Amino acid sequence: MHPAALHFSRLWLLHKDTLLSLVSLLVAQCATAQQARMNEAVAKEAVHRVVRHSGLLPNFTVLEDDQVPTAVAYIKGRERVIAYNPTFISGILDSSGTDWAAVSILAHEIAHHLLGHTLAPEALHPGDELACDRYSGFILQRMGATMEESIAAIAVAGNVHGTRDHPPKHARSAAISHGWLEAERIAAKAFDPPFIVERSFVFVVRFAGDENTYYVNAENQLVWFNDHAEPIGFGTCTKLESKEFAYELTWDGYSFMVDRNNIIWRRTTHGMLMQVGQIEAFIKQ
Repeated sequence: MHPAALHFSRLWLLHKDTLLSLVSLLVAQCATAQQARMNEAVAKEAVHRVVRHSGLLPNFTVLEDDQVPTAVAYIKGRERVIAYNPTFISGILDSSGTDWAAVSILAHEIAHHLLGHTLAPEALHPGDELACDRYSGFILQRMGATMEESIAAIAVAGNVHGTRDHPPKHARSAAISHGWLEAERIAAKAFDPPFIVERSFVFVVRFAGDENTYYVNAENQLVWFNDHAEPIGFGTCTKLESKEFAYELTWDGYSFMVDRNNIIWRRTTHGMLMQVGQIEAFIKQ
């Protein structure tokens, strides 16, 4: 064996544990350095910029919180809080390659406060999430982001099939795009297009406690639709052969049964049926 190699081998045997510890420490420091790309000061500045473009005062508390999986808006006492996981944000920034991805996430959480969704934090309303996505796209266009930069976060972090709290990626991307395009139209001082529903709807769907209105279209999609965006499909409506139930509405793993009287029911964890809404035939105006 070469003398230098022999010397290195002896050093390795004598100091193996120390060298491995040093390597682990360097890896950890590198990972920490990559994750520390958005601290609270930067996040607060981003929130301030978003709110300023809304014409409001930036009266939000912005916090780093490792216990938060992604980002969340909530009320604590009288404070309106936006908390985010710095590791999650760093991962989004690295994957998307644009700082606008982090701004879009914060804008989405700001919208939850502005639209009053944090007053009922346990509610699961897919239309609320899409409305916040639409706001995010609208604000980012006004701040100077491109369409691609505005949907960058959803492109890398959105779930194709949806999650417990959020609609599928394609629906969220569509909502962001609609908001961005409306901001562009307003900036160009274009006239409002005529309000025309181009798709044929079969049912109007309403859930108790949810201010959003949903529809079932001719393709048996469950869609969200409001005065500012085109329909966005996020679930399905399936016709049943059951004597008791006529349809099943599903999205993100949730299942709702519609009886022959057009009442919507949801089965609780204890197996009990609970009335949660109703559907009615869509009548063209």
